[in-house]
Amino acid sequence: MGLDNLNPEEAQQLSKLLEKADVYQDGMGDLPAQEGHRKFGQAPKPNPSVIQRVLPASDWVEKQITTLEAVGEANYLRGIRNPKKDPIKAGIAAQGKYEAAMKDPKVLKRRKTALEKTNMDEWTAMAEAIGAGKLVEGVRARRYKVERFVAKYQPLLKAHLATIDAMPDVTDANREAKMIANVKGLKDLKGKA
Repeated sequence: MGLDNLNPEEAQQLSKLLEKADVYQDGMGDLPAQEGHRKFGQAPKPNPSVIQRVLPASDWVEKQITTLEAVGEANYLRGIRNPKKDPIKAGIAAQGKYEAAMKDPKVLKRRKTALEKTNMDEWTAMAEAIGAGKLVEGVRARRYKVERFVAKYQPLLKAHLATIDAMPDVTDANREAKMIANVKGLKDLKGKA
């Protein structure tokens, strides 16, 4: 089936694909020879090869994004299902290395430099585009973690509130002491669940 036999919808889709690929419009070569325009037994005219040690920036980005769209999710899932080692145990074993890196002035400077490369507009756009849609989905997928936390925290909070509720509430000094005890007690609960 030659290119001449495409219906209008197929021709439009092919045109869009060629525009997106930008292969034939940037001087890299002609469209491949059509079957009807070559001699019998003659190979179609190839596009000329262009040797490039490093891709142009726009082609590089397009290749990365196109590859990610095509196989990124499958590769990610394959990697999660087949890790080279237990990531939790590896993280625990690397605790000393992590602590040392967090105290290294070069690492801290890199963080500052990276933060200086962005701005509030970019942060807001990414938070809206990526974060908003993932919040509910992420919490729903981690419901077991919420359940685990609440199961441990609820009895601790109940005991704390029982202590606070038992305190006198008659004078301003009583209320101030109660308020300070509440703040201190809640701080003490942090990290216990």
